Amino acid sequence: MIRAIVAMLAPLLISTGALSQPAERAEPGLTISFDDSAARYVLENPANALADERETIWNTFEGYRITLVWHEKSSFPITWDLWENGLNRFLEDTSLIGKTLSLADSLTNKAQREQYSIARHISSYLSTTGPIHASVYLVAFTIPYAFCVEQNKIGIDITGEEWSFDTDCVLNTTIHEIYHVGFRLNSPDYRYIKEDPVDEETFIRFCYAYLQSEGMATYVSYKALDLFPSDYRHADFDLLEDDSKVKKAFSRVGMLLDYARTLEIDSLEKEAWDIGVSKRAFYIAGAYMAKVIEEKHGPEFLAGLVSKGSLQFAREYNAIVPDDYRIALAVF
Repeated sequence: MIRAIVAMLAPLLISTGALSQPAERAEPGLTISFDDSAARYVLENPANALADERETIWNTFEGYRITLVWHEKSSFPITWDLWENGLNRFLEDTSLIGKTLSLADSLTNKAQREQYSIARHISSYLSTTGPIHASVYLVAFTIPYAFCVEQNKIGIDITGEEWSFDTDCVLNTTIHEIYHVGFRLNSPDYRYIKEDPVDEETFIRFCYAYLQSEGMATYVSYKALDLFPSDYRHADFDLLEDDSKVKKAFSRVGMLLDYARTLEIDSLEKEAWDIGVSKRAFYIAGAYMAKVIEEKHGPEFLAGLVSKGSLQFAREYNAIVPDDYRIALAVF
């Protein structure tokens, strides 16, 4: 997600800093480490970060290195307006520094306290019992506010106004990104997300894979509201609860699949970003598909579809909805 616009009960291990030590009852499953060093340094040294340390910070801290990876993979240009404006805003109102550092502390502390319920929730939507590790890096003043790159590295901009300094709001979005780690390890279609599409078939496969990946992650974080309710909900959740917006999302996904037959690949990639990501079509349509499947067959059945691939995900969905809600299925 970008600002302009991620079975066996698995234990969750969370620590502040780069290292995570196994808990006493640790076993193979879901482990998470939190590293707030990048955000903390910038917030504690805002004048230096603004004046002469930007390059050093972005080349030293892992949180900023993976942000650069996000820019490279998404082909989103690096600009420094948000960095400079954010730092100036925090220098003008220094109370924001303390409030944001408190939010970072609250996030890591709550994740530690609630580790077992978080693990149970995420694991219930994955069919794997193998070990999964996710590394969460808190950063400050970046263009993407939440993202997952390099299989299991997650960036969260703790200074984002999206959070309204609400711990549960941040936590639900973090759960979205953590889910991506498990999905990537278990989906046979992840290769279509990892590699750029080169023709009509790989673009269509990309669309289905992205629909399941972002849809499942959005739905899992939406269902996490049952565990961590927040007055400051992600906008996707309101769209998911609006039937007219859901239908529009399916219409937009259908447009993308139609475009695959007529547009050049460069144009298709731009349309996928604009329609699927910026306009949230993949997220809302995919989350609705997950919701309908779970309501019909239960969470275990839905989780099992991750390893069966996105086409089966779409087939199972189409089998239980009226014609005007179905998604077009390509034959390969």
